[in-house]
Amino acid sequence: MPEEAGTEPQTIPAPEAELLAGTERRIHRAMVALGAAGTILCWLWRGWGWGAGFAIGAVLSALNFRWMTTAVHALADAASGQTAASANPLRRSAGVWVRFLFRYALIGLAGYAIFKSSFISLGAFFLGLFLFIAAILAEICYQVYCAFRSE
Repeated sequence: MPEEAGTEPQTIPAPEAELLAGTERRIHRAMVALGAAGTILCWLWRGWGWGAGFAIGAVLSALNFRWMTTAVHALADAASGQTAASANPLRRSAGVWVRFLFRYALIGLAGYAIFKSSFISLGAFFLGLFLFIAAILAEICYQVYCAFRSE
């Protein structure tokens, strides 16, 4: 949205900027805590096959989240012009696509191996893959709590 003449760009107040600065760190910590708790609960509830399936899904979910944040930071740097001027944009673009395809191929291969093995629960694997969603929902709840607490 282009800025209108006579208006100044909006800045984020310092307390909100501090809250936003720690978002990735809190999501990562929530993923570790929820992944450990989910693995233990699945193992106690349905046995080692469920615990292993959830743990594998949780690890892939955490890796996927880490790789996505790295890609978003790279895109933001490229959009803001903070990347090196001598870097080849076509080479960077190819690298992004290779990492993107590798990420989902890895998840697909793990799911296929679990499906074929029948020792590890495919359902628990899929539960673990959605770990990042639970961590993001936890972060949303935390930020809503902070908003109501500060009023």
